[in-house]
Amino acid sequence: MIRIITDSSANLSAEEAKRMNITVLPFPVIFGSRTYLDGKDLSTAEFYEKLATDPDHPHTSQINVTEFEELFSSLGKDEETLVILLSSALSGTVDSARKAKENLGCDNVHIYDSLGATIMIKILVYAAYENRDKSAAEVSALLDDIRSRMELYAIVDTLDYLQKGGRLKKSVAAIGKIFRIKPIVTVSREGTVELCDKAIGTALALKKVAKRVAASPADPDYPIIYLYSAENSLCRRLTEAITPDNAEEALAEAVNLCPVIGVHIGPGAAGVCFIRKK
Repeated sequence: MIRIITDSSANLSAEEAKRMNITVLPFPVIFGSRTYLDGKDLSTAEFYEKLATDPDHPHTSQINVTEFEELFSSLGKDEETLVILLSSALSGTVDSARKAKENLGCDNVHIYDSLGATIMIKILVYAAYENRDKSAAEVSALLDDIRSRMELYAIVDTLDYLQKGGRLKKSVAAIGKIFRIKPIVTVSREGTVELCDKAIGTALALKKVAKRVAASPADPDYPIIYLYSAENSLCRRLTEAITPDNAEEALAEAVNLCPVIGVHIGPGAAGVCFIRKK
């Protein structure tokens, strides 16, 4: 039975982590001179309140080598462990974990680069948990297949947060400043955040995202999961556009983006993630 470790960008609730016995390492979220640990001493609701009122624009820091060394040292030497982390293209955390593994010589620890973020990682963590009786190599192969078919599209209110956090070039982010333009972003196969489309007005943006989902039918073995940041009014419209038959249920299960992701997306976003059929 493999052990599973992830980071707070996976958007797992404390209840989910406890139920599945999954260790979640929190990302530091920094406002000025104050550092908070995502999900530990800064809740999602508290974060978005601070984002709206704090004069300091927040930023994040990677989970460092020492934290991974302390965790890996506490593991049983015969305990096979799979560590599923935020995309290496978005954070140095995967590199920190690999260095810690190398420093300690932990052959039983397997580092998995999700090449994704937020609910993308959450889907992978759930898949790993459901197959925890398999070896880490077998689970990693399963995750590779899921990740290769994973799609995420999000309508964001502005690209400023992605640009300030270094996730988008300033020239690309400028598109979000054009009057009534709604940017649509995705996470690429390489694990980077990319502008994939844009629309004049929210209604057209919703139609464009719904069209993308319809063009790539979802695998019924995996749920379609929605996301939002701070408030879910746009997410409600998205569920009604994509899954009108169970929009209310989908909205109730939608994920409010955790602080470490909210720093880079900002409030007012809504998106959808699903796995394409083979």
